[in-house]
Amino acid sequence: MTCLKKEKNRSVYYDEEKKQYIKIFTPKFELKLKYWLHLRKYPGLNFAHIAKRLQNVGLNTPSITAAEKYKIVTQEIDAPTLEEYLDNTNDQTVESRLVELIASILNSGIIFFDFHYRNFLYKDKEIYVIDLEGYCDSVFVSRGRSGVLYRIEKHLGLQFRQEVEKRWTKTSLPLKLSDMFQKLRGIK
Repeated sequence: MTCLKKEKNRSVYYDEEKKQYIKIFTPKFELKLKYWLHLRKYPGLNFAHIAKRLQNVGLNTPSITAAEKYKIVTQEIDAPTLEEYLDNTNDQTVESRLVELIASILNSGIIFFDFHYRNFLYKDKEIYVIDLEGYCDSVFVSRGRSGVLYRIEKHLGLQFRQEVEKRWTKTSLPLKLSDMFQKLRGIK
């Protein structure tokens, strides 16, 4: 087994014999507290949950071999990241397809604040969504629509943000906590 990445909060290993990636999460205490209080799903279980949700709307995700609270094991998808693919090709169709894919994720009620080309793989003209542990389908999020769009613009550019924004329906957005409290204050 080869260690590909060892960070403070997560490690990624590759089992060459089984062609599997193993992610082990070691979250900070504050996050562990949210897991224990059921305010957030454990990262390994969340990965599996989000993968199933995305597959239900027709999107491609890695095949999961095992999902535990702090560990996820997925089968290898032998493919470049979308960033690598775009660096080596002149394919004009991929960006518009990615806009539609991101909009479909957001329209399904799933939120993610780190959309960028390295979080997608490209194989056989198909885009695969990876690194799903950070996705959220909670009713409440700490940052709302503007936070998601800001991060899309930061990573993918203003035009990309505008295209996603046109396609993202407002009814699919989880409530931002501050918005919920404002609504409650307005109720008498």
